[in-house]
Amino acid sequence: MQIEINDTGRGNRIEIADGVSRTGNLRIVITGNDNHLRIGADTKLASGLIEIRNHHSVIDIGTSCVIAGTLRLRADATRLEIGDETTMMGAHITLHEAGTIRLGRDCMLSGNILMDVSDMHSILEAETGRRINPPEDIEIGDHVWIAQGVQVLKGSRIGDNCVIGARALVRGDLPAGSLAAGSPARVLRSGITWDRQRLPWT
Repeated sequence: MQIEINDTGRGNRIEIADGVSRTGNLRIVITGNDNHLRIGADTKLASGLIEIRNHHSVIDIGTSCVIAGTLRLRADATRLEIGDETTMMGAHITLHEAGTIRLGRDCMLSGNILMDVSDMHSILEAETGRRINPPEDIEIGDHVWIAQGVQVLKGSRIGDNCVIGARALVRGDLPAGSLAAGSPARVLRSGITWDRQRLPWT
């Protein structure tokens, strides 16, 4: 199936490696200038949207990924990195202000997942008018499983091998090897990892 690309900007660099395929209704739209989109070999693009509506920004998707959902860069100097073999079945990842969201290798994201480096609107100190809610980067390590309906707030850092339970609200740091759930998410168990296969119960 042909990959639909609508690039109306100038100086954009689009690199789509061999073996990339579209298995659903996914569109790529770039309306800004001097951006870079790279999609690694053997990645499958399912339903959704990859959009860059700004300038001097990067989306870098690794090899052998499965991408379903919305990847949307809406401010200059934004960066989204997705590691090799990471899969997502309906994540909505947006950057409304300058910053970086980085997902590690072999992560597994379920549906209705939200993350953004911004609150999208300004919170001001009443006396001075000074804005008090700046954007903050999001860092997600390798081999992280994020379950259905999770929201990852700006400034969050999730360590390697974590599992985030359904509908959790993540804010702040979660150490590597944590099972976390709740709103706000808290560590329920440490020293865990996980497997994509449903292994026999023993």
